Amino acid sequence: MLDLSIILPTCNRASLLLTSLMHIERSTSCSFEVIVVDGASQDATPEVLELARSIMGSRLRVIRESKREGFVKATNKGFRAARGRYMTWLNDDARPTRSSLDFAVEQLESSASRTTQNVGLVAMYHAWHSTRNVAFTKTLDEKTFSLCHVRGTLYANFCVGLRATFERLGYFDERFYCQGADPDLSLKAWHAGFTVVPAHASFIDHDEHHDARREQDQPAMSDDNKRLFAKWDLPAKSNVNDFNPERPCTLRGLLDYQNQAA
Repeated sequence: MLDLSIILPTCNRASLLLTSLMHIERSTSCSFEVIVVDGASQDATPEVLELARSIMGSRLRVIRESKREGFVKATNKGFRAARGRYMTWLNDDARPTRSSLDFAVEQLESSASRTTQNVGLVAMYHAWHSTRNVAFTKTLDEKTFSLCHVRGTLYANFCVGLRATFERLGYFDERFYCQGADPDLSLKAWHAGFTVVPAHASFIDHDEHHDARREQDQPAMSDDNKRLFAKWDLPAKSNVNDFNPERPCTLRGLLDYQNQAA
């Protein structure tokens, strides 16, 4: 069995996609596969994928959608097709630093041998271009990387977990389109009795690249944020950074939200 499946949804961002794939190829030593889910790209993405396949061989798999269905559904298609013992996802403008994915897998392997912990997901530090909702920071090569929280509960923008854990959590909730699915997955992990912990030596660099696609998704992103707080019983919004590392979960459960079983 492969160590790791990396799901990478993309649409019309060929040059960014190639950079991301080459960073994964150069920085990862464990046995892995990358599953690119292409949302019916109309640019040079097919040519980029052919080039990447010539370098990565069978480690690259491609799922092509007949039409773009959004980040959440695309990523779930990759999750369901994955064959690795562990899984993660990356954006097409994300670049893991050297050995970051290996370190995350090793940390999970180590935590599995400790009966006192029930680690479900390890959260990889990422280049977060805001001072809001920051739980932890670390510096690598003079650049700051962060982990975020949602009203006091640590969550993972990018995480690594057992494929079996993702399956148990039901992958991403497809009532979200693009924005709320990553905090929601972590909240589902906390709710199921797992913990979400920092990945001590794993860093994801990325650009949060703004383009026409992101502008098109903006209304859905706003709706996703509303859905997140309609689903979960979290503390009221605060004007201060209220994350407490001694109490990394303030989740109080589910609210009366339609179709909660999803």
